[in-house]
Amino acid sequence: MIKITRVKPYSEIFAFYKIYIDDVYRGKIDVGETIEFDVENGTHAICAKLDWTRSNTLYVDVNDSIVELEVGSSVVGWKRFIALVYATILAHKALWLRVKGSMDVSSESIK
Repeated sequence: MIKITRVKPYSEIFAFYKIYIDDVYRGKIDVGETIEFDVENGTHAICAKLDWTRSNTLYVDVNDSIVELEVGSSVVGWKRFIALVYATILAHKALWLRVKGSMDVSSESIK
């Protein structure tokens, strides 16, 4: 099972992030919400999208345990002043996805 929590702050407060697992749309998530996805055991590619922007892709190895992830926006604080840059040049980094409690948001494999 994969469990994803959308953390605050409230940038894009009125927008839902779309969650994709193995390039298949699986649902949407709102601010402060946690959603769960039942998936088969094995390695899965997960990312979040908002309009044309997206998060990094995480590759997670799911077995009989729960994989807990967090998703959020990179456009917070002073970065709101360069939101147009994130909407165009850095569209692939406008959102982040990471293992819950981790600060690392690089594309990685989680086992």
